[in-house]
Amino acid sequence: MSADQSVEPSRPSRTTDPLAEPPGELVPMSFPGARRVAGWLFWVVFPALCLAAIALAVFNIAVHIGDRPTGIRGSFVVSPRTCVQGICSFGGLFTSDDGSIKNLPLLGDPRWHSEDVHHVVYDPGSVEVTALPGHWDPTPSVIAALGGVTYLGLVGSLVRGARRDREH
Repeated sequence: MSADQSVEPSRPSRTTDPLAEPPGELVPMSFPGARRVAGWLFWVVFPALCLAAIALAVFNIAVHIGDRPTGIRGSFVVSPRTCVQGICSFGGLFTSDDGSIKNLPLLGDPRWHSEDVHHVVYDPGSVEVTALPGHWDPTPSVIAALGGVTYLGLVGSLVRGARRDREH
């Protein structure tokens, strides 16, 4: 070899297949049936999931609108726990909001701490109070519904565009 000639590392020949990739590199959608799987996911599976998300969001919102527990509303002050032979009482005193019931001893939630005050509902047919549900946040349901509608809108737009292109 002369000094003018340099040794180049071997490269794959591009003369035989211009689209060939060097061995060992991952080519997107290269395994058999990858485009078919992606098509099914995009056109069938994801739209079905979007419809399910919209239906669940609507159901969840409909269930929570106007949901009020039955019973007498009031406040419950948790008493210090008393334990006798390993059996503990989780009680306190209930006072109704309208003032008709004052300091009625009832059972509460064992997770509550002494001297805590909770807004509760008392069912006169039982000896315990139930905590009022906190403020329900509809944000996750609304976001799921909007995401589903957006994806279905995109798919619908693509279908309409493909029909328009076939007509011309």
